[in-house]
This record gives sequence, C-alpha cells and structure tokens, in this order.
Amino acid sequence: MRRLIEAFKNPVTRPRSIIWLLTLLTFLFLFVAVMVGATTSYWFCAQICHKVQDDAIAAYHNSTHSRISCVSCHMPAGADPVTFLLHKVEALAELPPTITNTFELPLNPISEVAMNGYKMPSTQCTQCHIGGDRFVTPSPGIIMDHDAHAKRNISCTVCHNRVAHNEDGMPPVLIDPESGQVSAGHFDFMKMVACYRCHRLENDGLADHSTPFKVSGECKLCHTDDFDLVPASHKVNDFISVHGELAAEEDERAREASEHIEEFWAHFHGHASHDEESLAVENVPNAAELNECYSCHQQSFCNDCHGGVEMPHPPGFLQNHKAEAETYMDACKNCHGGEAACTKCHHTPPNTADFEWDDSLTWLQQHWVPCRVDGAAQCFDCHEPTFCAACHVRGGAL
Repeated sequence: MRRLIEAFKNPVTRPRSIIWLLTLLTFLFLFVAVMVGATTSYWFCAQICHKVQDDAIAAYHNSTHSRISCVSCHMPAGADPVTFLLHKVEALAELPPTITNTFELPLNPISEVAMNGYKMPSTQCTQCHIGGDRFVTPSPGIIMDHDAHAKRNISCTVCHNRVAHNEDGMPPVLIDPESGQVSAGHFDFMKMVACYRCHRLENDGLADHSTPFKVSGECKLCHTDDFDLVPASHKVNDFISVHGELAAEEDERAREASEHIEEFWAHFHGHASHDEESLAVENVPNAAELNECYSCHQQSFCNDCHGGVEMPHPPGFLQNHKAEAETYMDACKNCHGGEAACTKCHHTPPNTADFEWDDSLTWLQQHWVPCRVDGAAQCFDCHEPTFCAACHVRGGAL
C-alpha cells in the first residue's frame, strides 16, 4: 500500500500509476457488468444457478408470463444499482444447497413468497399492469373489485399466486434428495376456496380480532345473478349417495394440509429472517388448509340431515361410534348406504378357505358362515344377545 501511495506521489511514476488504476477499474466495471448481465439471464437462472427449480421452470413455460424475464418479478421493481446488487448477493444463499444437493422440495411449499409483502409487493405487478393500460377481465359471472383489495394493501399475488408459474397439467418430477419422494405441487389461490380465507359465511362475514380482513361470504357479493352457483361436482348422478365420501376426502385433505403447514412454519421460524409477520395479509389461513365444502355451506348446514352427529366425524369417532349409530341410525344410513350402512365394515366374509363365499347372495343369506368360523361373540358388539331370537326362535345348531 505504501509503494502504491509513493507511486502516486512521484511525478515520474504518477501517470503510469493512474493509467494502471483506470485500467483496473475499467476491467472491474466491465467484469461486474458482464457478470450481472449473465447472472440475470434466463439461461443462468434456469440452467445454472436454479437447476433445482426445474419444476418451477416448466410451470413458468406453461404460463402467460413465459416471455417475461425472471428478474422482472424476482428483483425489486425500479431498484437502484446498489439494491439490485444486494439482492444478487442475497441470492447466493441458494448456491450451497444446490451444490451439496441438500435443498428441500417443494420449493416455496405453501406459497409464502406470494403471501409475503416483503418479497412480492404489488409494485412487482403494477410496473407492467398499470391502470388503463391493462384491462381487468374477470371470468364470466364474477364481480371483482380490485380497488377494494388494493386499499387494504392486499398484494396481487395473495390471490394470483400461480400466474407466472402455472402448474395446470404439469405434475412435478423432481425428487426430494432427503426423503426420496416426488415433489408436490402448489395450491392455486384463484380457486373459490381461497377467497374464503377472508370472505366468510360465519357471523355474516363481520370482522373479528383474529382476521382483520374478514368480509361477507354471501354469493351476491362476488357473483352476478345469472351465475350458476351449483359446482360441477354436485351435478353427477345420485350426488347424495356419494357426497359423504367426497366430504370425508376433502376433510382429510384439509387436515393433512394444515399439519404440513404447521410443520413448515415450525421449520421456517428457525431458518428464515422474514416470517409470517411480513405477510401481506396477516392472520389469514393458507387456502390449502380450508375445507372447500364450507366455502358455500356453513358447517351447521350438515345438521339438517345428520341430526346430532358431529360432521365431519371427530378423531376417534370410529372407535366409539356405537352409541351414535344406535341413536342416529337414520342419519348414518343417509351417507353409508341405506339399509346396508353397517355392512361395509361389520358384515364381511370370514378369513378362511373352508367355506366358499357367494357374492351373489346377501349377507343375511349366508351370515351363518362367519358365525360358524369366528363365533357369534363379535355380533354382540352391536346387537343385543336376544337379537338372534327374532329369527332363530326355535334354537338349534346353525
């Protein structure tokens, strides 16, 4: 350093030192310019740095934004050069897990990037979608007040989370290096159930202390009078006979999603500097954990048919359902197959090769087979000991 200072002080060596310094600075500037340009190109993002995002890249090509550069959305809109470079440095944190093959899939598992006002504010969208330059064209039958959402600081991606990465018809292919399982897709917040993160039927949608954005879930608020409110799933033949299984599947899906989200936040708190306090909409549940049935129906709606039976059935119900079955048998029959409500679980063929079970006959016509093989004690889990006497009044061996 002293020699460098002396070189600048010496009239003889000063011109040469200035020339070398300018050459070095020029080379450094050109190097940074080339590197910044290269590392912000689609080629670098898709083929080099973010190779672990092959699923996201495929979904990007499947979207309406496939010709928009990655940095247009993933770098702050209108950022100055310093902010731009700082974000490039921040992105280096993704390099070690990529090299060491320790990344976790799916990436952005519960769309926290979309929900996070720090990472994806509305300015990322409005830099292109500005006022009258882009007309809002909601689907037929939908009434959408974008201004009402914007005034509440609800970022565009809180609803439009899969616009730039459309996964429709694009099943994930990446394998999680830790679990060995195929990566999972993401929930599309443009489905109606996602609207019910804020729009609720309970209490007429009035806001409460836990959800400041809670508003009415009445149909007329978002749908025109000519909109068909009956979903396609309800238009199948004999929907009443299958709706119980569909409801149970939806409840199980929502429960599993809720458990997964809780596990994610527990992990996220320990590994990230920006948690859910930075969300664009605080205290709003993730759409994946909501039960779609309750987008249109309050939970009490089920009681009209199910009487006093809690729906959906609570954990442990199966092990202790005898009392409910005896009290609400008519309600059980509504979902579980009429008179054959109990047969699926309780009236099954015996596990033996000594007798041939005839599927063309009813359970009653051949119920003596399991009684002879396994004994009648199991029958008395549900039936009184005198139940058999209704038919077997004369006694005798079976």
